[in-house]
Amino acid sequence: MKVIKNFLDNNFFEDLRKLIMESEFSWFQRNHMVNDDADDLGYFTHSFFNNYGVNCKYYDQFIVPILTKLNAHAPIQVRANLSPSCFYKGKKSAFHVDYKYPCKTAIFYLNTCDGGTELKIDDERQLVKAEKNKMLIFDTNIEHRGIPSNNADFRYIINFNYY
Repeated sequence: MKVIKNFLDNNFFEDLRKLIMESEFSWFQRNHMVNDDADDLGYFTHSFFNNYGVNCKYYDQFIVPILTKLNAHAPIQVRANLSPSCFYKGKKSAFHVDYKYPCKTAIFYLNTCDGGTELKIDDERQLVKAEKNKMLIFDTNIEHRGIPSNNADFRYIINFNYY
């Protein structure tokens, strides 16, 4: 696991943050955070890249430079996630892995809140707090889960899965 604070140049970060958090950005609802029997109302997502293709006009401008900085050889999936705190009723999502084959997961935090990501590493739990412009990078076989915020209405991240 690796955590990098101030991952992006401030001007680039602010442009990306404003695009996702302050503009008329398209969001699509998913019914559950991890599995269908979850006791949550889901979250909202915006796909930049999935199923071997680009899904968003902002991909080249914002996502390619981040993938380059991550030394990614090929993306599997890149999506922004918006998690409304009221959807979780104080509950955390279930532990999960994004993919069952060897690759990387990176979670980029767009806002600071008391939520974050909890990882299970060698049977120990480690919490990475959500702080704006922070990148969390780990092997995809590490179980993790989203921690909703109690002090902010929304938690915004960009989730990267890549080789």
